[in-house]
Order: sequence, then structure tokens, then C-alpha cells
Amino acid sequence: MPHKKRTNKNHIQVKKILANSELSLLDKKKSKRKSFERIPRHDNNPSDLKREERILNDDSDDDNDNNNNINKKKLALKKHINQELQQQKQSIIPKKSRRNKYYVMNHPELKDIIPNVIKTNKRKHEPDEQNEPPKKKSSQESKPSICDKLVSHMITSRFRYLNEKLYTSTSQEAQQMFEKDPQSFYAYHQGYSTSMSQWPDQPLDEIIAYIRKRSSNLVIVDMGCGDAHLARALKSTHPNIYSFDLVAINEYVQVCDIAHTPLNKNSVDIVIFCLSLMGTNLNDFIYEAHRILRLRGTMKIVEIASRFENQPQKFIRKIESIGFQCSKTNSLDDKNKSSSSSSSSKYFYTFDFVKTFEQIKSKSIIKLAPCLHKKR
Repeated sequence: MPHKKRTNKNHIQVKKILANSELSLLDKKKSKRKSFERIPRHDNNPSDLKREERILNDDSDDDNDNNNNINKKKLALKKHINQELQQQKQSIIPKKSRRNKYYVMNHPELKDIIPNVIKTNKRKHEPDEQNEPPKKKSSQESKPSICDKLVSHMITSRFRYLNEKLYTSTSQEAQQMFEKDPQSFYAYHQGYSTSMSQWPDQPLDEIIAYIRKRSSNLVIVDMGCGDAHLARALKSTHPNIYSFDLVAINEYVQVCDIAHTPLNKNSVDIVIFCLSLMGTNLNDFIYEAHRILRLRGTMKIVEIASRFENQPQKFIRKIESIGFQCSKTNSLDDKNKSSSSSSSSKYFYTFDFVKTFEQIKSKSIIKLAPCLHKKR
């Protein structure tokens, strides 16, 4: 049984709603529904029969009109195709391609008229018109023969032998060796060029870029020039370049011992030692550079970093004691830089020394470790 108070409250609320509303809830629901009265059909009424016949006749007329329109369109298309066939030169027929490849299938009478266009692949360049397949490399060309391997092994072994001789003997002894056997000098430079191709950077390129920025009237000396690459690269801009070596490979090289050059005292602006401090008497090379250089002249040295045995400051102090001052070097940068520095700066050390005294202050002994190749 519901509670008495709750029933009384509900009864009061219902009375208020009914009093405020004009109609009751039942009356409102009835008003929403629409009542339709069914109209009886009079079959015998002649007016209704005539009206139905008229409607049916109109529909049949519309169907006949649609059929007539379709037939007219078909006839128009046939006339257009016949005109194109009669006027072949004036008509524009689409070329055979991917977009209209079904055109010929729908119009087989146009197969002889439409030209067959060969599609060219833009990405892959086709060979000759005969479409010859690319020639495959033979096994003999791809793989070196045993004879080639033996020859290359002999060249490298001879280069190692000559390289060791040059580092462990004086410049006079090396000159005598090449005078007795001139072909050994060419064999040495052949092996040198192959090993140079494996280096991370070419140190002579930096020197060439440095000289190109300087005046063309400078007198430059390349000590131990080899094939005189510096003089050949700068012959148009800097004609005053002297290239000295033990054997003359070409017309740019002058034969001489770089410990005793034919140049006058205080007559040179720049002296270059690019991987040429090789003999045991390398002190004589430095003294000769000091003799021929003008005051405030520059001596540029490039050597392999392993020859300094992690002590480039010791080398700088000994050169400065002769009468030079170090103006620029990359040998001291590796300690300050992180391990992400370039491999070329680790492989080669470059030094720029300026002549500050006209006479040699002291003849200190300079030693560098020989750069010997590992025996296999």
C-alpha cells in the first residue's frame, strides 16, 4: 500500500495540472491523430472512367517520345563517325595511349588509321634500336689474374724496400743509389702514388690553395717535389717556382740534393717541405731553407703525424731555436678538440714557420721517427 502523504501530494499535483490545462491529457492525444474518411468509389461514374483513360494515354505517349530521342542520338553518332571516316586527314583521332586504349577496341575500323606509338621508358635508357642486351663483364675482367697479383705484390714490396732506404740513409747516399739504378726512382713514385690514393686528404692541395691567394711575384721553392705537382698546378699564376729532387721525372724538376741548392742567400719567399724530410740528415735541409729564405719568409712543413711520436711541441721548440717562429700549426689542436675531429688533421701535421733571424742561432739536432710500412 502506498503511503498516505505521498498519495495526497500526487493527487494535488494532478489536480493543478488539469486545472491549468484547457484540455485533458486524453483529449490532447486524440487531437494529434488525423482521421481520414474513406471515399467510396463510383465505378459506374463515366467522368472517372474518362479521367483514367486520359492518364493512361499520356504515359504511353511519354514512352514513345523517349524511344524516339534515343534513336535520334544513335543516328547522330553514326553520322559523326561516317564523317570522320570520310575526312581522315581533317579529323582528329586520339593517339594510342593508356588513357584511350579502349578507343580502338570500341572502334575496330580505326586500327589501320591510328599509328602504333611505342612507349619509351624515361627512367631506363634503352640501348640501340636492335635492343641488344647489355654486355656482361667476363670473369677475367672482373677478377685479376694470378700474374697481375704477383706483379702488384712485387711493386709494393719494392716500394717498401726503397722507402725504408730513403728514411734510413742520407740524401747523398740516396742520390748515389738512384744514379746507379734510375728505374728504382720511378718504381718508388709508382708505389707512392698508389699509397697516396688511400689517404683521407691530399696535403698538397691546401698548400696550392694557400699560394693562389698570395702574390704572383713570390719566389717559391718545392723541396723534394717528386713529379712537381705544385709547379704544374700553378704555372699560369706563379711562374717563379723551383722544384728540386734527386731525379728529374719531367721538365719542371731540377736535379739537386736539397741539402745544397744552387740558390743565392736571402732570395726566396716560401720554402715547402711536403713529406720530404726523409733522410737522416734532415737538419741540413732546415739549415739550407734558413739560408735561402728572406727575413720574414715562410717555411711550410707537412709530415705524417706518427713521425712526431705524440710530441709535436718538441719539434716546434727545436725549429724555433734555429731562428724561426711558429705562426700556425694544427698539431696542437687535437688535444683541445674532441674525438670527432677530422681524420685528415690527425693523419698529417702542418707547420708554418717564419724566419726571424738572419743567421742561425743554434744548430740543434732534429729527429723524426721513420715512416716504415709494415712487412706482410
